[in-house]
Amino acid sequence: MKRSISIIGSILLAAALTSPAWAHPGNGKGNGGGSGGGSGGGEPQSGGLPALEDRVEADEALISTLQTQVSTLMSEVTALQGAVTTLQGEVTTLEGQNNWAAVSSECAVVASSSSAGAVTATPGTIGLCTVTFSKDVSACAAQATIVGSTGGEISVTSTTKTIVGDSFLVSTFVPAGTPADSAFNLTVTCP
Repeated sequence: MKRSISIIGSILLAAALTSPAWAHPGNGKGNGGGSGGGSGGGEPQSGGLPALEDRVEADEALISTLQTQVSTLMSEVTALQGAVTTLQGEVTTLEGQNNWAAVSSECAVVASSSSAGAVTATPGTIGLCTVTFSKDVSACAAQATIVGSTGGEISVTSTTKTIVGDSFLVSTFVPAGTPADSAFNLTVTCP
């Protein structure tokens, strides 16, 4: 009886192995010619278990490569964030180097922006106005322009009126060189 079962088993195994469903995966019952198959509707697994193991190994290698690339990119992002922080500090420093004041023809500060602190203006004789900052600006460059269409002239010089060198003397004139009070803008750029 055991021998009969063994012979029947061998015949069934031989028949199964020579069957088109086994010999040509993707062409058997339930397989749509290689475009899906089996009861799961998934892709046929040509090559069997060894091919599947190869694909898994290839996917694992790809995942490892991608993880390395992500790690590298994260390091680069961290470095770029540090560079942005440094640049923001430099921008703040550069913004602090530019101080300005808009001054009326009566030598009064109308508007100002200064990292050097408060800006004040003190009138002198006709056409003279001293603009004072809250810190030493003696190493800074100053530029003044007349406001409006008066066609006047303007000059600006550093003054040593105070010990810390925090002031600029602005002189305004009419075109003929006669002193005249005029509104002006003063820009002071520091190193």
